[in-house]
Amino acid sequence: MSIRRHLLVAVLVAATVALAVAEDRVRLTINTSEADAVLAILEKRAAGTPVSEVEWQRLFTSEPYVRLRAREASMHRAFTDEDFRSFVLSDDLARKAGLLQRTLEAWKKADMHAAASRILQYLPSHTQVKASVYPVIKPKTNSFVFEVTSNPAIFLYLDPEQSQSEFENIVAHESHHIGISNANRQYEDRIKSLPQHAQKAAEWMGAFSEGLAVLAAAGSADVHPLRDFKPDERIRWDQDMKFVELEFAQLNQFFLDIIGGGFAKPEVADHVAFTFFGYRGPWYTVGYRMGQIVERHFGRAVLIECTSDPAKLLARYNEGAAAENAAGKEKLPLWSPEVLSAVSARRQTSK
Repeated sequence: MSIRRHLLVAVLVAATVALAVAEDRVRLTINTSEADAVLAILEKRAAGTPVSEVEWQRLFTSEPYVRLRAREASMHRAFTDEDFRSFVLSDDLARKAGLLQRTLEAWKKADMHAAASRILQYLPSHTQVKASVYPVIKPKTNSFVFEVTSNPAIFLYLDPEQSQSEFENIVAHESHHIGISNANRQYEDRIKSLPQHAQKAAEWMGAFSEGLAVLAAAGSADVHPLRDFKPDERIRWDQDMKFVELEFAQLNQFFLDIIGGGFAKPEVADHVAFTFFGYRGPWYTVGYRMGQIVERHFGRAVLIECTSDPAKLLARYNEGAAAENAAGKEKLPLWSPEVLSAVSARRQTSK
């Protein structure tokens, strides 16, 4: 056998092994019962056939719907069967029935495992991504994860306007959240030794996982983070990134306010923190920027370490940003020393 053929065989074997490893690390189970039930009702409505209570109960007892209702309740959002019934019977949804049906059929055939596997390079080598995937028809147009440490689920809003590349990126993004869930649980255990206010700040630093998921789903810090999306989405991201220094300052002050006891109640701080999600808000843009700088300056292995320890992400970013500032490459903002020291100090426990 020639050297060239030996090399080709070696490459094919390596690729096969890598595929098998990815397959073992990624296990996604798709459940379309909620979407199927909604579409069945829409089909009956279009035919002028009455919808029986049995068919409504098929929807309301489907696993994705039950868990969607539980998720909304956990977020203290109003969500009732009657409101959802009105949504399903709306004229707007009826007009989309055909598009929704075709989209669901396409999603059923999509290789979600391949989409999720792309983020493995941004996770520790032992990490597994196992979750139920629920394509759902619902009033809100967001996709999200739920119960990541106990019964992981990925809810995907069934959107006929999504391209194949957008769909795969969203699957990858949400899979990254599932992948770091165990690391996040260990992080939460470690920060329990912090003083109360510092612990709250450290908890919210975990929200930078949104930006890290953007980076992981893109596949590299050297490509546009929204390269898989439509031009208007990329333009919006670029416009938002022009204000990243302002958003950085807002988050820095937010952490200082928490650490200094500036919020009368923890739920007030939580309310403010939730506003930073927005439509790819500061948790996304600032988190992505930090991940980009850390990977560029220290390499991906260090970034993966930071993925498991959000407080370390801020410290490593400061090191990399300070070095780039000193070299005259950029003028990057830095986290206040008070923020870094508060979340790195450990409470002294009495014996």
